[in-house]
Amino acid sequence: MLSSPSLVVMENKPAVLQVGDQVPITTRQGQSVVNVDAPVLNQVEFKDTGIILKLIPRVGQSDTVTLDVEQEISNVSKGEDTLTPTISRRRVSSSLTINNGQTVLLAGMISESRHAVKDGIPYLARTLIGDLFGSTDKGFDRKELVMFIRPVVVRNGEDAASVAEEFRSRLKLSGRPRADAPARAAVYKQ
Repeated sequence: MLSSPSLVVMENKPAVLQVGDQVPITTRQGQSVVNVDAPVLNQVEFKDTGIILKLIPRVGQSDTVTLDVEQEISNVSKGEDTLTPTISRRRVSSSLTINNGQTVLLAGMISESRHAVKDGIPYLARTLIGDLFGSTDKGFDRKELVMFIRPVVVRNGEDAASVAEEFRSRLKLSGRPRADAPARAAVYKQ
């Protein structure tokens, strides 16, 4: 998946960009001990999953921007059909100072997994001619999270128009984000 989000934020105000789902998780169960036919009551909370980006910008001297950034990628890894799913989570949290308009690499994480599932007629699939009575499904998954960030300080309407025009031109490019286009955070200085 390739993503190049843009976000407009006021200085010293938190901003959240989230693309994903809310997953129901049972936090408490109860049933009456007096009546055995009483229904089981579940207390359910919803957990945000997907791509979640949180940041707080502060503009300093000479238009340097200090960013407190948290990025999370999470999804249900096991138990999709249960009320207590396992959620896989990858997270990056950092504070950094960047010059206005400078692009910086914030994080890079790679995860790989291999799997092999054998299926077939019991006993016959394990013999020397087992390939005739069974099959093996092998797979390989690779996920990469690489985050570049580029803050742009917006002080007036002219700066805002420039940022908006840059965004419009990116939308016109073949209908998808470029691989070299970093996440952008336009910061309004009050």
